[in-house]
Amino acid sequence: MNDAPLSVKRLLEQIKARIEAPFSAVCVVGEVSNLRTSGKHWYFTLKEEGAALQCAVWAGSQRLLGHAPRDGERVVLKGSLNLYVAGGSLTLAVTHCELAGVGDLQARLRQLEAELRAEGLFDREKRPLPRLPKRLGVVAALGGAALRDVLEVCSKRAPGLDLLLAPAAAQGDRCVPENLAALQEIQDEHWGCEAILLVRGGGSLEDLWAFNDPQLVRAVAGCRLPIVTGVGHEIDTTLVDLAADLRAATPSHAALLATPDLAALKGEVERRENALLHIMQWRLRGLESTLNLLSDSPGMRAVPQRLDRVGARLAALSHRLQLAGSGLGSSVRLADLHLRLHLAHPRQRLDQTSHRLGMLRQRLLHVSGFASGESARPRLLESIRRLNPAMVNVLSHHEQRLALLKANLAGLDPKGPLSRGFVLALDEQGRPITSASSVHPGDFTHLQWLDGERTARIEK
Repeated sequence: MNDAPLSVKRLLEQIKARIEAPFSAVCVVGEVSNLRTSGKHWYFTLKEEGAALQCAVWAGSQRLLGHAPRDGERVVLKGSLNLYVAGGSLTLAVTHCELAGVGDLQARLRQLEAELRAEGLFDREKRPLPRLPKRLGVVAALGGAALRDVLEVCSKRAPGLDLLLAPAAAQGDRCVPENLAALQEIQDEHWGCEAILLVRGGGSLEDLWAFNDPQLVRAVAGCRLPIVTGVGHEIDTTLVDLAADLRAATPSHAALLATPDLAALKGEVERRENALLHIMQWRLRGLESTLNLLSDSPGMRAVPQRLDRVGARLAALSHRLQLAGSGLGSSVRLADLHLRLHLAHPRQRLDQTSHRLGMLRQRLLHVSGFASGESARPRLLESIRRLNPAMVNVLSHHEQRLALLKANLAGLDPKGPLSRGFVLALDEQGRPITSASSVHPGDFTHLQWLDGERTARIEK
């Protein structure tokens, strides 16, 4: 205890001097986990159950490595141990890598994927996300980087969007049951969510293993709402990613896919508004040019003169119509026409002739009573004898003419042949059908017999 204490740096330098030389060329086997890139160098953890070793592949050694390590692979590494004094960390500087076999977790993952794929969980039809959602549900760990990334992206892209958070552990024994409960609760219709984000930050395969759980995968596949998963980084793929409607590379990318960019939408609306305004202005200018051309044409200049002439003619016709209406009404004209037709009837003319003959007979008898002398009597008797046959001939002639006109009138009556068994066919407007080509299939006809009528339809 009398020795002076060493400084941290001095102690680490002594350890570095003692271990780097004996372990300048070591060969070690293990499973690659948490592979990442920083600058041009690769960093990862080589692990087995109960132990882990930090490894680095410097940029100059990568092209001579032999095999590029990947997460989950079981590899054999050759290199030298380096103790970084400033950080107190022990690192294996890898100079050679070869594949030793797939790690146990990776093999288990492949087996689970095959089993769940056989159930059809990964082959279901993917649902589209709502274009303009009003509320999104987020399943994430409180205080985690994934939740902060989602909130930051949503606040920039869609400031007025509602986010409903359902907290759940991101790893450990509580991860699966809490995520199951959160998914079941957040898709309840009461909350009004239109899509769900299931997000978790990056980590090793062991850290993300809960998102390969079959129960959680089935819950994601059976979710009522479209679901976007952003678990881990771009190189990380879990089974919930395969079951989701859309897989995002990171939590920020998941928020980017699920939210509308209000600034971009506003710009698109403004561009369309400007384009529509430009089209309307162009159209109005074209119509204005057309109107100017038409206004200057001779035809358009003559329109007012033509309107004046038509107006004057219309006024003259209206005046003539008023004069005709005031001088003789329609009813008077009809009455006059009816009277003229009545007087032109043969029977009326026959009655007039008979009346005239009667008047002549009366006048003859009257004149004969005043005749003086016997010498006029024989003459009177002769006139009477000659007048009677003439009157009979005239009456007989008029009766024959009347009978002929009556027969002609009866022959023109369309209902006359009905008494002989004929049928009168009328179209839908009541006009006689005189030709078969004037009717078509489907037309209705009215058939008249002597004792009644019926309606029929033409079939063909």
